[in-house]
Amino acid sequence: MRLISTLLFASCTLLSVSAAAQTRIYCCDDAKGRKVCGDFLPVECQGRAYEERDNRGFVSKLVEAPLTAEQQARRDAETLRKQEVAKQVAEERRRTLALLATYSSDKDIFAARDRALAEVQKVIKEAQKRLDEADKKKKKLEIDKEFYKGKPLPAQVKAEIRENEKEIEAQKTAIDAKNKEADEVRARFAEERKRYLELTGKKPTDDPSLAAPAAPTAAAPAPAAAKPAEKK
Repeated sequence: MRLISTLLFASCTLLSVSAAAQTRIYCCDDAKGRKVCGDFLPVECQGRAYEERDNRGFVSKLVEAPLTAEQQARRDAETLRKQEVAKQVAEERRRTLALLATYSSDKDIFAARDRALAEVQKVIKEAQKRLDEADKKKKKLEIDKEFYKGKPLPAQVKAEIRENEKEIEAQKTAIDAKNKEADEVRARFAEERKRYLELTGKKPTDDPSLAAPAAPTAAAPAPAAAKPAEKK
């Protein structure tokens, strides 16, 4: 009987200690700045920042007040800005590593640029060839128009004129676009070279595309014709 009483007392003590350990007090400042506390979140604390205290009165948790729509929008914008900055930093690091891994000197950058420009110039040359052919056809069509001067142009001739005009416009547009692309290629590689030299501290070399063409060698004067020997 004494053993049972002891066990019951111990159980009650443990339950009391457990209940005390789980006690939480919720406190906040109400609209008038007064401290309000309770075993449950007081009505005055709803929608406001509050703190949770343990059974010893120490603050165990701080809960912020719910954000207004404007505050939430500002927080979202700030989060988005930080993500964008982090993305830019990562991209810049990727570009830097790729730059250092791709080139061993700025001569390699010049070579890569010239290869890219050669591809662009190849397309320009082909477009220019088609443009020249279209211009030749245009002259022929103008002669045909003179032949029908004062008469209705045949439908076939009208169609050829329209197609010729479209072809000329298309090739001019293609050439302009490729010339713009060539300028962008030069600017991009110039920026890469500048950054490469800044990162490595290497001494820059001369741009081979800016080298002055060699002066033509003067032809050697022709030897003077030998005079015929005088007869004695």
